[in-house]
Amino acid sequence: MTEKYSVRQISILITSYSNLKRIMNLSAIITSDFVKIIHDIVSVSFLLLAVTLIYRSVRGIKNHLPYAKTDKYVAIAFIVALYMQLILGLIMFTNLGAGFDFQYVPDESTNMVSKRLWPVEHIVLMLFALFIANLGLISSFLTEKSQSRFKKVLIYYSIAVVLIAISLLSIYA
Repeated sequence: MTEKYSVRQISILITSYSNLKRIMNLSAIITSDFVKIIHDIVSVSFLLLAVTLIYRSVRGIKNHLPYAKTDKYVAIAFIVALYMQLILGLIMFTNLGAGFDFQYVPDESTNMVSKRLWPVEHIVLMLFALFIANLGLISSFLTEKSQSRFKKVLIYYSIAVVLIAISLLSIYA
């Protein structure tokens, strides 16, 4: 039993399909813009948390302050922001939305390798930064003395921030 379609019915189906394809592409662009905006907001909040954490750690070491609950919460928020960055970054890297305008093949042949490998390099360095920050959080929880906690947080989290900075600087080099 084969059904016969008229030329008009076929053209309506083709038009409907192309309109659906345009709508899906538009929703992917809107989704990608939304993910980029959230990624930017989390990046700025992460930067503020990093500055706050480093400042509080230096101040705690210098003034022999006790390690307060606020210090603990800022350290945990730092880790949470890193995990959010990881999730959003993986969404953008995998191009789940067609609206992400990543161009891995550059115009100039001299920059081809760096442009093509930057996303992988960035993700690997971010994973290392997340791992080191987690080590810092765990080791600071296992330490009793406030000065030792501040020192561990300062060392591990500063290394994580430096790794992140290196991964971002490779974009502009």
